[in-house]
Amino acid sequence: FGDSLALLFSYFAEKISQKESDRKYTFGYRRFSMLSAIINGVILIGGSIFVIYEAVSRLYDPQELKPEGMIGLAVLGIAVNAIAAFRLSKDDGMNAKMVMYHLLEDLFGWVAVLAVSIILLFKPWYFLDSVLSILISLVILKGVIGNFKKVSVIFLQKFPESLDRDKIKSDLLRELAISDVHAFKGWSVDDSNFYLRFHVQVPGDTTVAEIDVMRNKIKKYLKELGVKFSTVEFEPEEGESQACEDEQHD
Repeated sequence: FGDSLALLFSYFAEKISQKESDRKYTFGYRRFSMLSAIINGVILIGGSIFVIYEAVSRLYDPQELKPEGMIGLAVLGIAVNAIAAFRLSKDDGMNAKMVMYHLLEDLFGWVAVLAVSIILLFKPWYFLDSVLSILISLVILKGVIGNFKKVSVIFLQKFPESLDRDKIKSDLLRELAISDVHAFKGWSVDDSNFYLRFHVQVPGDTTVAEIDVMRNKIKKYLKELGVKFSTVEFEPEEGESQACEDEQHD
C-alpha cells in the first residue's frame, strides 16, 4: 500500500515538475521531482527497516507457507515489475531513480518468493523467506540511502559537485579579456539544472559593447555545463562603479 501511494505521488509530481516557470515559481517546478524523491526515500527506508524487523522475528518462529499459490503470484509480480522497471530505466533524475528502487525492491522480492516457493515444494525450509527478505532489504537500503543523501544536499543548496569553480575561472580567464572571476555562489534546481552567480572583473576601459560580447560567451559556456539560471555581475578593476547585473533565465 505504501509503495502504491509513493508511486502514485511520484507520477503526479513528475508531471508537475515538467511545467515551465511562472510568476509563482520563477525557477520552474523541477523541485517537485526532488520532493517526491525525498518522500519515496523515506517510505523505502522505513519500509525496509520494517521488513528487516519482521523477518528477524520470523527467523525464530518460521511461518508455514503455501508454495503452490506463491509460485503463481511470483510469476505475475516478476512480469509486472520487470516491464515497469524496463520502461522507467529510460528516464533520468533522482525521482526516477527512487521509483526504480521501488520497482527493484518489488522485483527482487518476487524473485525471492519464486525461488523460495520452488524450494518449499521439496523442502520445508520456511526460514529461507526471512533470510531473503533481510538480504533484499539491505541491498535496497544501500542504494536508497545514497540517493537520499544526494537529494538532501540539493534541498540544503549545496554548491553543485559537478561544477568546478577553479576550472570555470581558469576557462573564462583564458578565453576572455578579464582580470578576475570571484564571489561564486551556486545551488542545484534539481540533479541536472543549476543556478550560478559570480562577479567578473574587467579593465576600467571596457566598453558596454565588449561587456555584451563577454556576457553572451559566458552564457553559452555556462549552458554547456548545465547552468540553466545564472547571474553575472561585471565590475571594473578599480571597483568604484556600480556592478552591472545580468540575469539569464533560459
